Amino acid sequence: MKERSNIWFYIKHFKIHSIFLRNFLIIVCLMILPVAGMSAAVYVVYGKVIQEEIGAVHHIALSRLRDMIDMTIREVDEFALQAAADPAAGRLFAELRPDRADVDLFNHIHLLRQRLTPVTKLSGQFINSVYLYMDTSGYVLSTNLGLWDSQWFLDSGWIPGYERRKSSESYWVSAREATQYVGEQRERHFLSFFYTAPLDKKNKQGAIVVNVDAARLGQFINNVSDPYLEDIYIADRDGTVLYNRDLSLINRQLSDIAPLRQQMQNSGSKPDSLSSEGTTRSITSLRSQYNDWTFISVLPLQVVQEKNAYLRRYVFVIFAAGLAVGLLLALIIAAKVFQPIRKVLSIVEDPDKWSAVELERREPRLNEIRQIAATIVRSHGERIELEQELRKRLTLLKQAQNVALQSQINPHFLYNTLETINWNAIRLTGGENKVSEMIASLAMLLRLSLETPTNLIPIREELEHVQHYLDLLAVRYKNSFAIEWKIEESIRSCRIPKITLQPIVENAIYHGIKPKRGQGVVRITGRRQGEQIVLDVTDDGVGIGPEQTGRINAAMREDYSEPGDHIGIKNVNQRIKLTFGDEYGLAISSEPGIGTTVRLTMPVVE
Repeated sequence: MKERSNIWFYIKHFKIHSIFLRNFLIIVCLMILPVAGMSAAVYVVYGKVIQEEIGAVHHIALSRLRDMIDMTIREVDEFALQAAADPAAGRLFAELRPDRADVDLFNHIHLLRQRLTPVTKLSGQFINSVYLYMDTSGYVLSTNLGLWDSQWFLDSGWIPGYERRKSSESYWVSAREATQYVGEQRERHFLSFFYTAPLDKKNKQGAIVVNVDAARLGQFINNVSDPYLEDIYIADRDGTVLYNRDLSLINRQLSDIAPLRQQMQNSGSKPDSLSSEGTTRSITSLRSQYNDWTFISVLPLQVVQEKNAYLRRYVFVIFAAGLAVGLLLALIIAAKVFQPIRKVLSIVEDPDKWSAVELERREPRLNEIRQIAATIVRSHGERIELEQELRKRLTLLKQAQNVALQSQINPHFLYNTLETINWNAIRLTGGENKVSEMIASLAMLLRLSLETPTNLIPIREELEHVQHYLDLLAVRYKNSFAIEWKIEESIRSCRIPKITLQPIVENAIYHGIKPKRGQGVVRITGRRQGEQIVLDVTDDGVGIGPEQTGRINAAMREDYSEPGDHIGIKNVNQRIKLTFGDEYGLAISSEPGIGTTVRLTMPVVE
């Protein structure tokens, strides 16, 4: 007892767990969760603000870079179109052997070479060379290499592609690799712009090729962009990469580059945050305002991640410290609460030792503990009285069971006596007669009620029971009523509580047909309706008024054992509800002078 009155005993065996846990949850809900929630909210808001600021700066920086590139490409286009429209270029396109030029043609070539060399424009910073290719002669005029036969020109890998596309396109851009000088160890990366020429003729005779050095373009992009733009992608309308600082990605599809797959599905320019391979990146894309290019900037958010990690640790420390404080406070409160509970437990464990005098001696002050203890002592006395009353009722129940068992002997005696009377009647009259038939029908009724081992019998047998009862009535009320049967064959094997239809048919004859003048008709129908069986017993007798019909239906719904008229119907209704549930039973509908229908509903029981 001393050990069980210790709070640690109940904590160990979880008997004070509900009180301890309740106090702990109250502290968590009132103190810890608000603080932790505010910290988490600050963390989320701070993260969103930082990402929005970075996204805004990211977008502005990319917009500035896009404008610079658009302006540069516009200069390249203007420069190339001027060259394609130059009369000197038109004369050179028509020459069959420009390598055998006279003095006048040589001067044209020298002048054209100077014009093809941009030196004052912004684009001149990263243009490597300009080629003028002549279809007629197959020669190439290069700004940095001079006039060459294309068969001997080292950088001629672009010519087959030009031959395929010149008839269907007048302008295109291609990223390629090539060497221009003999002995070069590494290939140069070019972004080549192709313009078919001359402009004033429908049949093109050559092309202007502007080669942009990808390395110089990268330096230009790094000078124009600010530190927030870490990785720049430039792609054409087909999603092919035209520029990236990782030259191995040039000419690859954006959809093949893991960090950009999701961005390809987002056609907007709003910055997106994407996490992959443990790194969060801010990705911004913008459409060119000059051509069909797309500019994409990828920014690793490493600094933001580090700050977010610091905030997460801060929130976790606050939450852990709050839990520790909450546990301590909950334990202190539980110990205080357990002191009066200990007294209550001692009364519950041995209430016989407590009386009104003892209670007043131990708890002289009138408080909650004294009130609870008095209630427990009083409840203990009432429980003892209830136990004594229960023992008396069990004794009476056994006596009632003996009476019920004894009463079962009387119907057997009556059944055997009827069989003896039937045999004597047949013997005295020399054969079967009306009396013997009535005795036989009555004996069959008694046999059904006595020999059926279960309360549920097939509907087929219940109908036979009704027929035996009707045979008895037919002798007394000859030609007073007729019976019409309409029972679906599918429900005849389903089970029904025995002696269910007979009281309903009896009620129809005695209360419906008998008071009526002339012959009456009783219709017995049965059908399956979904998962229910519906049996109707309808008579064309005198009927019942609406008020009495309502009272009978209400009595069967609310108190189906209420005594009064129609006891047989109420008994059947009670047995159906006890067997299958309150949603089943009987319902009566009637009209005075027309007749009455008693509907029985019950579940399908195979």
